[in-house]
Amino acid sequence: MQVQRAGRRLHEDRRDPSPVLVRDPLGLRERLPHVRSRPIRGPANTAAQLQGRLGCAGDAARVLVDRERAGEARREPLARAARCAHPQLRAVALPRDRRAPLPVRDVIEILFLAADLVWPPSGGGRIRTLSQLHVLGSLPEVARVVLFSLGEDGLRGEDRAALRREVPKLEVLEPVFHPVHLFAYPRYVPRVAWLRAARGVPYLAGKWESPTVRAALARELNAFRYDVVWLGSLGMARYLPLVRHRLPDARIVLDGHNVESALWGQFARRQRGIRRLVAEAEWRLARDFERDVLRAVDAVAAISTDDARAYRELAGVEARFVPQVVPFDRRATRTAGGARLCYVGTLSWRPNARGLDWFCGEVWPRVRERLPDATLEIAGAGLPVDPHGAAVAPRAWSVPGVTTVGFVPDVAAVYDRSVAMVAPTLGGSGVRLKLLEAFRHGVPVITTSDGAAGLAIEPGREAFVEDEPSAFAARVIETATSPLRQARLRDAAFAFLGREHGMPAAQDAVRDVLGLRAGSMPRGLAGHQSSELSPVDLAVGGRGAGVVGDERERGAA
Repeated sequence: MQVQRAGRRLHEDRRDPSPVLVRDPLGLRERLPHVRSRPIRGPANTAAQLQGRLGCAGDAARVLVDRERAGEARREPLARAARCAHPQLRAVALPRDRRAPLPVRDVIEILFLAADLVWPPSGGGRIRTLSQLHVLGSLPEVARVVLFSLGEDGLRGEDRAALRREVPKLEVLEPVFHPVHLFAYPRYVPRVAWLRAARGVPYLAGKWESPTVRAALARELNAFRYDVVWLGSLGMARYLPLVRHRLPDARIVLDGHNVESALWGQFARRQRGIRRLVAEAEWRLARDFERDVLRAVDAVAAISTDDARAYRELAGVEARFVPQVVPFDRRATRTAGGARLCYVGTLSWRPNARGLDWFCGEVWPRVRERLPDATLEIAGAGLPVDPHGAAVAPRAWSVPGVTTVGFVPDVAAVYDRSVAMVAPTLGGSGVRLKLLEAFRHGVPVITTSDGAAGLAIEPGREAFVEDEPSAFAARVIETATSPLRQARLRDAAFAFLGREHGMPAAQDAVRDVLGLRAGSMPRGLAGHQSSELSPVDLAVGGRGAGVVGDERERGAA
């Protein structure tokens, strides 16, 4: 076989030993002038191994590339066309001066499916997704991450550029419109109701069903053969059968932000009468769906060890805890004056809203009794706005000393003018990323047991953890009036982030999830270790260059 220039036509009969392997629109020499192809005569059984994979029978080819092009040579579709290792065929990365041949490393390409826009990172879900993209993009084994996302608004040019600066390996596809807040778009509700009534599809899955999304995802799956498809939330698993059908060899990863069926269980237990019966039925459907998805995917990433244990109990799967990466700069003592407190979080999430109801009704009056000048600023997305664009706060939060500002584009300013953050979460699962964000900004935290769940913190060291109104109020007063206490909590929180939430630990965990450990390669790379080399390592061009040796490589239906 030989590498041919653009314009050569593929023989439609795959059994024909055609020499045509790659079509390069720019021309081989113009695109990679230093690539040399060299025919290698293999043993008699080489043809049998290659037959039916590349549409040819005879010689195999290898590409000799310089050190800088080694990764590029391995990331192309054709390099994945025949992943069965063969002892007589070896590929090397050869420096241009022909010194010291180097093994060509495996690189993989990932399609990341996100149920919401990632930028700006204004809520816990977006912050978690951005962290995972950071980790994936930092791995040398990953050549490229393509982001397929849904959203209610388009992605602005400046947001797209900011996201690319954050994750240089990221390619951002145009978001597909779909309502994240379903009931704000009433015309989408009947479809979800019909799926629930006629097909037994739980709300958490049916909410994301859309013919438009399905068609756009099918086009992307047809356009390129990805090694890994990363489901950024349980809701995106609604499209798991489509992904498995289009890319049967891809490794599929579920990234769990919460144990969703546990949230439905908590909701059902708070209901009464007929509402409880309906909620329990929905919980059972959600539990069954989540269990089936956990068993159907190839790997599960959990946001906490508690969630990993819950997944094991629910579905008998071993999820891998992937810590949230929280970069930070250790800050000196803060200069904020007075008893100015803040709350930053997604205000539409029920555990957050219930916690604020409890805090404003039972804790805040005790704080104001001791500190009449104390103020609380509530910031976060999710609240409705009035005609002037101001956030409309629930009545329970409209008490003296409390100001609800709603969404703010830069929460750093909120943290900078606060001496402490309160995080009175009630219920939920996963990890309250608001705590990690406050730690990152050097703001002491007072939270509840539910707020601290999933984090390996020691109450009183990194943060205060209290569930009784009087005890919570006492800790707020102590923190707001003691610069020494603030400094100790801040230093302990910085040490915690450095110890538990650094990039190396997350990289190790994600490598396990991707199957990059020895003896556990991605499905598409099965049987091919980094120390071994595939029968054919041949690559030219990037996305869209096209492989013509096998139509299935181009995702033809």
